[in-house]
Amino acid sequence: MHKLLLSKCFFLIALSTLSACSQTGIAPETENPSIPADWVRGGAEGAVNINWLDDFSDSALTALVTEAVDSNYQINQERARLYQAEQTVIITRANRFPTLNVSLDASRRFSQLAAGINALPESFSLSSDARWEVDLWGRLSKQQQAAQLALEAQRVRVESAERNLAASTTTAYFNVAEAKQLLQVAERRLEIARESRDIVASGYRQGLNDALDLYLARNQAEREEAGYAQQQQSYAETVTALQLSLARYPDGRMTVDVDLPVINTPIPTGMPSELLTRRADIQESWLNLLASDADLAAAHKARFPSLSLVGSYGQTSRAFSTLLERDNRVWSLASGIMQPLFDAGRLKAFEEQARGRVQQAEQQYLDLLYRAFADVENAISRSTSLQQRYDSFLNAETNSRAALELALEQYQRGLVSYTTVLESQRQAFDAEATVVQLRNQLLQNRINLFLSLGGEFSTDI
Repeated sequence: MHKLLLSKCFFLIALSTLSACSQTGIAPETENPSIPADWVRGGAEGAVNINWLDDFSDSALTALVTEAVDSNYQINQERARLYQAEQTVIITRANRFPTLNVSLDASRRFSQLAAGINALPESFSLSSDARWEVDLWGRLSKQQQAAQLALEAQRVRVESAERNLAASTTTAYFNVAEAKQLLQVAERRLEIARESRDIVASGYRQGLNDALDLYLARNQAEREEAGYAQQQQSYAETVTALQLSLARYPDGRMTVDVDLPVINTPIPTGMPSELLTRRADIQESWLNLLASDADLAAAHKARFPSLSLVGSYGQTSRAFSTLLERDNRVWSLASGIMQPLFDAGRLKAFEEQARGRVQQAEQQYLDLLYRAFADVENAISRSTSLQQRYDSFLNAETNSRAALELALEQYQRGLVSYTTVLESQRQAFDAEATVVQLRNQLLQNRINLFLSLGGEFSTDI
């Protein structure tokens, strides 16, 4: 009977050994996705810029990005998560080593014997106990590997968060510049509307203009008052957004002295395959997938027999004074193999849960990968479209200014109505505002393209 039971145990161990060989849930097409050799929508040839922040040649911007990376609350949260991941690695590594404990125990037991005799025997013991689970199938090592991969994923996540923060801070910086220039446009619109209202009112009192022109001029001035107030609020909100990136109090009173630069140099885009190694978020997703796969292997190996070694050595005595004498030594050494036979499918369900997490991480990785390709392709085509629109509105701005001057001249000569003047003003200022907005959009798209390509940045001033 004992021989039969022993042979079954060895059979289970051998079968588990065969099953414990290479186990992965990652599909081959995920490891080798289909990637084109070049960008479909064009892109400038050459290696991706090592430091895209230098592209703006702005020391004040570099200083703000440095402050953001050092102080931002969201970045500090990611760094705290990195510290937790480091401790998880230590914990999983410690599981592979023996544990050693020392204990000192004392006890007194009361008992009443025959003839009314009471006994209070005492017992003292000092012992050290060691326990070690032998990692036969590599389950514990897989758990440590998963923790190590999760640590590397979090480390890359911090890098990705820093890149995103640098980009968002730069975006907020130029948004403040745009809002400031639009506020200046709104201020000029308001000044001209007030001047026009006063001129029309003076002409009305002299009988040169009719009441309709006066009402239209007054209406336009009120509209520009409202537009100016709205732009003041927009400017304050853009300043607040920049202050939040810098972990400053968001009072909207920060002074930012910057104009929107015009940069015409093309951005080298490299090859699509480089995104797999350049983009930190893609690396993070891949490492999370590998960590999930290691967790799956650990869950699979948890269904195999486990071998534990337990040993203890100590001293025991009825008196504390004689506890350390040689004759009171006690030691024991034991080992055991445990094979789960019936658990109502619990371990199998754990393994299937882990397999589901691998499939989920796999789909997240592929989705992120192709979204990254789309980000670059869209940014490449958007740069061409925005440049064409910017050039067109530069011409429109010139034409609308000339039309405004001509409309004012003809109105004063009585050749056109006041509505023509109002329309000319609207077109001129709208074109000027659109030029400012498109200039910022060109910068924002430039930042997005750098970020989409996985461009790095440096805050060395």
